[in-house]
Amino acid sequence: MKRVLVLSFLAIFASILAFSSVAMADTLFTYGATAVIPTPGSPANNPPPQPYVWQFTSDTSGLGYAGMGVAMSGSLTPATLTSLSAEYWMAAGAFGGGAPRFSLVDSSNNEAYLYWGTSLGGGSFSDPNGGTQWGNTGNYADLLSSDARVYSNGFGGDNNPNVGVTWAQFLATGSVSSTQIADIYLDVDGGFTGTQVLDVSTLTINDTDYHAPAPAPEPSTLVLLGSGILGLAGIWRKKIIG
Repeated sequence: MKRVLVLSFLAIFASILAFSSVAMADTLFTYGATAVIPTPGSPANNPPPQPYVWQFTSDTSGLGYAGMGVAMSGSLTPATLTSLSAEYWMAAGAFGGGAPRFSLVDSSNNEAYLYWGTSLGGGSFSDPNGGTQWGNTGNYADLLSSDARVYSNGFGGDNNPNVGVTWAQFLATGSVSSTQIADIYLDVDGGFTGTQVLDVSTLTINDTDYHAPAPAPEPSTLVLLGSGILGLAGIWRKKIIG
């Protein structure tokens, strides 16, 4: 009995340490009106397999923006960025106001915007899924793509925010291809055109897939867990004394 109690105590303690170490090493972050929710049952035709998804909301009554980002700890440049995509569902509203989009940020906080969706011309894009199902953005770091969806706002010295170019054209401009990427964002902030709610199940950067984690335990849950551990320790102590 004592051995079972000891093993249970160690297992719980190890799980807490494991959770802490993962959280400390994680380079992914969220901001704005962002929540982690259980994967919605609708649309039911093709829900993602992940149990949780990120939900980003942009509207005029809230913060007006939401998103997630990944801080690059190692070397990553546009030339070595070969895959950038997301699994998403536009749960409410429509594409517009320059969102949703990916953003590449250099060390001087200059950005290059990669807009999602089907081009409508003039820098406007629409949701190819029409808000009816989950879909994949497709790879936005594809050298063979003919989509003019990259708008550079000073990234790597390329300041041409009002002219869309292909990924290959973007890489061929000045020193862009060798500029270090400090952060990659997935952003929604077009709520001034109408409420936007975007659910994202997977963000893929090269060979890494990022998924929404289970929501952190509420403080009351942590108190209960701590009480349980103390209870186990008390029982173990009584057994030793007895």
